[in-house]
Amino acid sequence: MPAHETPSEDSTEPPSGSSDPPSSTRPPYRTAWPWVLCVIGLDYLSTLAYQPSVAFGSAGRLAPLVTILVAAVTLFLALPIYLYIAGRSPHGGGSTALLERCIPGWYGKLLLLVLLAFGAVDLVFTRTFSAAAAAEHITRSPAPEWQQILDASTREGEELRQRLSPEARELTNGLWNRQTVVSLIVLVIGTITGLIFFNGYTPGFIRLAVATVVFYLGLTLFVVGCGAVYLIENPHLVQQWWADVWAGNWKPGATPHPVANWGDLFIACLPLFPAVALGLSGFELTLMAMPLVRGRVDDHPEHPRGQIRSTRFLLLVAALSMSTYLLGSTLVTTVLIPPGAQLTDGQAKYRALAYLAHGGQLSNGQQSTVMSSSLGLTFGTIYDISTVSILALAGLSFAMTLSSWIPPYLQRLGMDFNWSVKLGGLVWLFTGLKFVVTAYFGADVDAHRAAYLTGVLAVFAFAALAASVDVWQKRKRLRWRKVFRIPPLFLLALVVFMLSAIWVATDRPIGAAFAAAFIILVFGMSLGTRAWRSTEFRFSGFDYADKATEHEWERLKASDFPVLVPYCPGQLTLKEREIEVRSRHRIPGTLPIVFIQAELADPSDFHHRPRLRIARENGRVVVHITRCCSIAHAIAAAALELSSAGAVPEVHFGWSSENPLTANLHFVLFGHGNVPWMVYTIVRRAKVPESRKPRVVVA
Repeated sequence: MPAHETPSEDSTEPPSGSSDPPSSTRPPYRTAWPWVLCVIGLDYLSTLAYQPSVAFGSAGRLAPLVTILVAAVTLFLALPIYLYIAGRSPHGGGSTALLERCIPGWYGKLLLLVLLAFGAVDLVFTRTFSAAAAAEHITRSPAPEWQQILDASTREGEELRQRLSPEARELTNGLWNRQTVVSLIVLVIGTITGLIFFNGYTPGFIRLAVATVVFYLGLTLFVVGCGAVYLIENPHLVQQWWADVWAGNWKPGATPHPVANWGDLFIACLPLFPAVALGLSGFELTLMAMPLVRGRVDDHPEHPRGQIRSTRFLLLVAALSMSTYLLGSTLVTTVLIPPGAQLTDGQAKYRALAYLAHGGQLSNGQQSTVMSSSLGLTFGTIYDISTVSILALAGLSFAMTLSSWIPPYLQRLGMDFNWSVKLGGLVWLFTGLKFVVTAYFGADVDAHRAAYLTGVLAVFAFAALAASVDVWQKRKRLRWRKVFRIPPLFLLALVVFMLSAIWVATDRPIGAAFAAAFIILVFGMSLGTRAWRSTEFRFSGFDYADKATEHEWERLKASDFPVLVPYCPGQLTLKEREIEVRSRHRIPGTLPIVFIQAELADPSDFHHRPRLRIARENGRVVVHITRCCSIAHAIAAAALELSSAGAVPEVHFGWSSENPLTANLHFVLFGHGNVPWMVYTIVRRAKVPESRKPRVVVA
């Protein structure tokens, strides 16, 4: 394993699209991209444990052809999208950060909320689906020792349940069965492992990921390789499968649907793509784990070319290797395993590769041990252990990105999640949800798969949307005059993933229902907390436009008695505004006035770091404040900054004719409205000595 890399300048850079400072000054651990591939592989490559079975369950004998569609979408749609996003969001934000940058304001926040909701569905059901799939490998294993332990545990558990009160027995009725209990145990093991590595990616976690993924892929390659060699030696099996495909004998007991040409065959395969698209999972996690990838020593903090290049190579290798594994494993299992065994509990259903590893019966009546003498009970048990290991850890890398993915977004909505990150509130919440979901669905693999699939496809659709909008905006700025401002490939990806997600959500709406519940909960909580915290200072300092502005600002802070007058251009000229203020507020002509002109940027943000520029216009000093998320907060921040040294300033306003309810709502949501009163409230609540608080005058 590589040693800890010397931290580079960009170690503490916040993710792209985020204005929040990093939560820690400790530089992140970085390592070579092959080891990061193993971290991603805990989620991405673990789908090999069940994908061949899922493909056959959905497409029957067409499974290898539909898997070709999955591989094509992976290589020619998903991969280009994420290669592009890797270059545009290199600090770990992924499509979330890019979408937030492309679509600011409340529309962008709502889109991001929907994306995070489906991402949360993806996270929860990755864990529960993987645990249920691992339970299938444990409970269906032909190893007699395993079955004896499971039988004894089931009897003891049922005896214990019978000693409970009638109400408790009724409540737990149907929960105590092998599949559910083993799934919960697998979740507990994965959760304990996650708590051990609670602080994030460490060398120890990297070693665990590398050992688990390499061991599992090595055993899988041996099983698939033995099957491929056997098919080469017995081509009549492939010919029989191919004849069944054209004859329409796709599933046992189903009505045949013969096809006449390649067009008919493609049309038959196309609607089956969404149901087998789980093999796409893992790309978004790669970009969120991008800060883990080691770049070059001379990488620029804002655009680390070495890190981007390594991540893109990682994406390419992951897509190629996964596509190869999927095609090989699906072809081998579909052709070699009897169709009935693929659909029968206890045989090859959800564990097709393990079925071959254990020496199961082939479609020609022979045992799979004829492919290799190494296959059999011993090898199959070892293969089960490796499969259960990678499935128990699947989604763990995804869960470890929570602290850098969801909380910063919620903070920009106004929800204070610093305490939650420190106490692990989100981790415990999602952990509890996993156990509740597993108990509710009884660890039924099919029930979990629909929600998992919805989350995966929705995340890909949003990635395609983010890339398309970003390219369109860039080419618009460059005055691109060609027909397509958005690459046709990006548009095709957006259509494919969006229609697939809608198709799955319509057919099995459980994933969309979970996402909708998440959206309603977060949006309601964010509005409430935003209103509650609306008068917090929400200010982290000014950025100066130039050195002259910085010097002038320091001079104003040291002046005797500055009078600040907010100014909104377009209503009165500076001269007219000065005459009005001096006459109504009885300010002598010898007393200097400083005008403040604040401009809103993205009022949907909660915290801001405004940009300050000072200019002299017709002999008058005008402080221009831009990048504000709230007019009142910008003016209050300027007044409090000026009061930190020298005389305490006064801020002079005129009366507002706004409706109070409308004004307060505009202030909370859109950053303007009821400005005099809000400036007064913010100044009163500021944590500065009472004698240093600026005075607010309304006349």
